[in-house]
Amino acid sequence: MKILAIDTATQLCGVAVLDSETGQFVRKRQVVTTHSEMLLSLVADCLDELKLQPADLGGVALGAGPGSFTGLRIGCATAKGLCYALSIPLAMVSSLQALALPHCDRGSVLATLDAFRGQVYGRLEPSPQASVRLQSLIGKQPLLLCDAAWNPDELAALLEPVASELVLCGSGVARYPQLRLASARQIEDEAGPCPLVVARLGLVYLAEGKLAHLASALPTYVTVSAAEENHPGSASESDPGSVAWTR
Repeated sequence: MKILAIDTATQLCGVAVLDSETGQFVRKRQVVTTHSEMLLSLVADCLDELKLQPADLGGVALGAGPGSFTGLRIGCATAKGLCYALSIPLAMVSSLQALALPHCDRGSVLATLDAFRGQVYGRLEPSPQASVRLQSLIGKQPLLLCDAAWNPDELAALLEPVASELVLCGSGVARYPQLRLASARQIEDEAGPCPLVVARLGLVYLAEGKLAHLASALPTYVTVSAAEENHPGSASESDPGSVAWTR
């Protein structure tokens, strides 16, 4: 299968095309102000480099977040539009999982992205050799295994006792010094997910039949946007138990 991957969760606009039969691939990442100005151009460049047409694609993998609200919406709309036009399936991949995966051979990985407004997105990918102490912590805090938003101070305090077996990566660690746990290993300059990893995870999802429903698929926002939080008619203010419209 030839799969297109898109990740717009961060300031990096990432696109990759992977041919699972030949192993050929191309990936491109570009720092952007607005993802819409570069995304389709990067898709075209990747297809041209492998001498492919859009009709050759068998599926699309989307880095579904969490991350930039505007970026995620642009990426999701583009991915769904391509899937509708080409009648191909869509796989929604965690951008944090894609960020963590390349480092999982080094230990248990905490992938982070700056959520702004004093929060950090985080997800833990535990090693099969995780200590009893770390396994116990996960049992008490299962949210660590999900895409979630955290107060950086609280997350640092939670992970400090197991820091020596952690690998830290992503922009959240770079943004919040308290997350640079002294005994943990840190991956520098890993600002966003690699689109090729998104493609490989997407292939796994598609093989397992984990297909997104095109009509209802939405990015993983985790938090509400600042506009929604401050809007006087937002769901969160009118009913604390309701879900914001972006969900």
